[in-house]
Amino acid sequence: MLATAETPSPASYVGIQGLAIVGVHRDVAGSQYGLGGGPLLQIHAGGRRLALHLEGIPVVSIPGIKPSAAYGQATPALGIFNGDLEYAIDRGGHLWLGAGETIYNQRTPLPAKQQVVSSRLAGARYTLRYRRDYGARHLFEAFLGTAPSLSGDDVYVFTGNLAPPSIRPERASEIDASLAWGWRYRRSQWLLGLRTLNFSARYPLTGAAADRNVGVGPYVEWRASLSH
Repeated sequence: MLATAETPSPASYVGIQGLAIVGVHRDVAGSQYGLGGGPLLQIHAGGRRLALHLEGIPVVSIPGIKPSAAYGQATPALGIFNGDLEYAIDRGGHLWLGAGETIYNQRTPLPAKQQVVSSRLAGARYTLRYRRDYGARHLFEAFLGTAPSLSGDDVYVFTGNLAPPSIRPERASEIDASLAWGWRYRRSQWLLGLRTLNFSARYPLTGAAADRNVGVGPYVEWRASLSH
């Protein structure tokens, strides 16, 4: 059965999003600019009013465009997991509210300081998703997610064990937003969109800023329907 403007798209699918990000990392030592990308794997399962959405990107490296005077040629490696339980607040299944969890894993060598810093931050996540079908072949989707309080530790390990590891508690917040236009072909959907990430952290023991990462970039996403 073909979808119409009043017929919600399939409620269950698996997908993969190819995301390219251009961004900047800022901390007390200055700014570093980088370009990177990776595959974001997705599972969306449920019915017309309630659904579970899981997505994650394996740890991928984002090389800096040029070395930093403070850190050298830093190459951050980042992995993200998001899990949300979503509920459609309208009968048409267009507007969805969700809640779940976000987990960030990162590891960054700092060759000029002879250090490697890694962290794992986790916290509650809240989402808003709007989706509408246009005719039998097209769809529009907008998404906003926020994790207002992520917590964890930064672990600094010195190269060659020059000094004992240093551990610093960290708190952070994150905003994730995207817009996409899609096409439907048989049991598949293709989306072309733009996604942005904004991550800001601080050290709660001192109140000092830790780091901020801001990025934006295009993505292409393929979804395969699991609905009958």
